[in-house]
Amino acid sequence: MIRHLVLAALTGAAFHTFGGQHLFAGARHLIEGHARVHQASGEVFRVEKVLDGDTVILRGAAQRIRLANIDAPEMSHGYGRPGQPFAVQATNWMQRAVEGKDVTLRCPDEDRYGRRVCVVLLNGQDVNKELVRQGLAWANTANPRYLRDKTVLDAQREAQREHRGLWAHGHPTPPWLWRHECWEKRSCAAPA
Repeated sequence: MIRHLVLAALTGAAFHTFGGQHLFAGARHLIEGHARVHQASGEVFRVEKVLDGDTVILRGAAQRIRLANIDAPEMSHGYGRPGQPFAVQATNWMQRAVEGKDVTLRCPDEDRYGRRVCVVLLNGQDVNKELVRQGLAWANTANPRYLRDKTVLDAQREAQREHRGLWAHGHPTPPWLWRHECWEKRSCAAPA
């Protein structure tokens, strides 16, 4: 079905109707939504759903967006992949902050899973950086290319200094180490 929609959109053919809509119109919407996210640079989108502290889905785009410059605590991914402390709090904070709201995206990169990596702006405020300032995510220092905005480190230092969120518990394990140590090596440390 999707193949027919794409073919219809690319060739301009108007195939049968489906649910009262021309397949061509459905295909065009699907393709335009996908292209719009890939070209996103200062465009406004509605956040349809927050999946976790650093991943959202945009309305009409059918694509996950990964938040740039940060890494939020990991949610549980089933047996052998337990969640981190503050994963639920980070997700809840993001839901309250952006779910159902119009945001502006600046997307400088794409990750290895094909997701756009974006700075999410709500009323001009950097949501990614604010999540770190609240002590609910880390500045992503796992690889130098993941932290394009070094001011996110200032937000993290402020959260550490004020013992906000995950920083109230001493030295929390960053998600990139959690995935390696806990999920891959099966050596999860109990929260402090």
